[in-house]
Amino acid sequence: MPATDEIRLSNWPMDYAVRPCAIASFFVFVAFLWTMPLQHVIAYPFVFLFFGAIMGSAWFGGMIAGFVAVALSSLFVTYFFVPPLYSMHVAKESQSFFAAFILCSIAITVVSSSRKRAESAIRIARDQLEAKVQERTAELQRSNLDIKESERQLRILTEAIPQQIWRTDPQGRIEYCNHHLCDYLGQRTEELKGEAFFNVIHPEDNALFRQGWQAALKTGDRFEIEARVRAASGGYRWFLVRSISQRREDGRIARWYGIHIDIQQQHRAQQNLVQAQDDLARMQRSLSMAEMAASIAHELNQPLTALVTHASACREWLQAKPANLEKVSATAEKIIQESMRAGVVVSRVRALFKKEEQVRELTSMNRLIQELARLLRDEAIRKDVSIRLQLAADLPQLEMDPVQIQQVILNLAMNGMDAMMQVAKPRELIIRTEKHGVGEILVAVEDHGPGIAPETAARIFEPFFTTKPQGTGMGLAICRGIIEAHDGKIWTENSVRGGAALQFTVRSQS
Repeated sequence: MPATDEIRLSNWPMDYAVRPCAIASFFVFVAFLWTMPLQHVIAYPFVFLFFGAIMGSAWFGGMIAGFVAVALSSLFVTYFFVPPLYSMHVAKESQSFFAAFILCSIAITVVSSSRKRAESAIRIARDQLEAKVQERTAELQRSNLDIKESERQLRILTEAIPQQIWRTDPQGRIEYCNHHLCDYLGQRTEELKGEAFFNVIHPEDNALFRQGWQAALKTGDRFEIEARVRAASGGYRWFLVRSISQRREDGRIARWYGIHIDIQQQHRAQQNLVQAQDDLARMQRSLSMAEMAASIAHELNQPLTALVTHASACREWLQAKPANLEKVSATAEKIIQESMRAGVVVSRVRALFKKEEQVRELTSMNRLIQELARLLRDEAIRKDVSIRLQLAADLPQLEMDPVQIQQVILNLAMNGMDAMMQVAKPRELIIRTEKHGVGEILVAVEDHGPGIAPETAARIFEPFFTTKPQGTGMGLAICRGIIEAHDGKIWTENSVRGGAALQFTVRSQS
């Protein structure tokens, strides 16, 4: 048998016999002693005194002591105070009084012991609650100390890392910036509250930065963007801005941590690479045109020489006296053969520009333009041009060659940016889409350049016609061929706001 059960059994006589009987005997004896002198002063004092004794016994000794007090009080009242006196017999006229006394005594016992148990339970619960509150308070204090120590260690770590680091609350409000970021911006953390945090972002990157940051705050996803950040000197450098959320145990966001990674050198190297690629592509196009011209000249040289020779011979035979018509006829036949041979040479060169089979895919024009805008971003920055998209939201998807259509828009956009190189800022290129009939989409590329002269507009899509010093005159001609292959048309007109607008339509091929 466990030791606790043995202790409990050994205490049972004391808890349930000796102690209740002693308490009941004490209170009943005290009530009897007070009743004896008071019965000569007031009527029936034993009723209230013995009720008090029963109530005190039940309150201090429990229900067992209360019932023991009821039994002892009944014996004392029967023997000393209910006629016939000094007898255990109750007279008939006093039986109802005695029964009421016993019932009231039992009720008092039950009520008093229950009230005592309830108050004891409340006191114990209060003590337990106070103990738990104190325990919880101590845990919270320890937890707060641990949190403060963790924050102190984290702040030391962020100050030691050679990167620009910041922290915000769940709503995205700046709470902390390490000294690397403050030194670069030339501002204190308190000066970067609210909108001031966005004011250090380059105006052209600000809208995209805000949009991405608000989306991250709403979804809780990771935030990452490349943007230019203003330094204390007023200049801008390219940074990769990353931010992740820290969540509580219940999944709610507690704060955001962000870092700025300097990518100025990488971005400059990327721009130089893009420029080198453009130069290489331009050189390759020039070389291809030179090779094509040399090939045509080489291949046509012999038939053209033969044509001249045969034409001269034909003229000699015609001028003879008399004219040798037989020789003229034979020479003319040779001229025809050489002409056909020249036509074959031209057809072979044209075959270089032919597609063996046409590619058609179900494509979203808006998605195509959005991808192209990202590709054009570095070139636009290099040329100090802003690109604005005005894309209709209800455009149908069309069967088209996405590579060719994107090449057309790229060619038009590059021409538009080149046209604005000599005009004052701001320089803005607008790419717009809208519905244009059933199953047809209109795309317009508008610049704010000097516009197109009427005499130039009439020939702008002709091969080898160009207004650029280094142009080949083939770009817009190829664009026209691609658009016409897609059952569309391309044209140009001057915008009412200044500049030129090159527009084309594409019809579904399905």
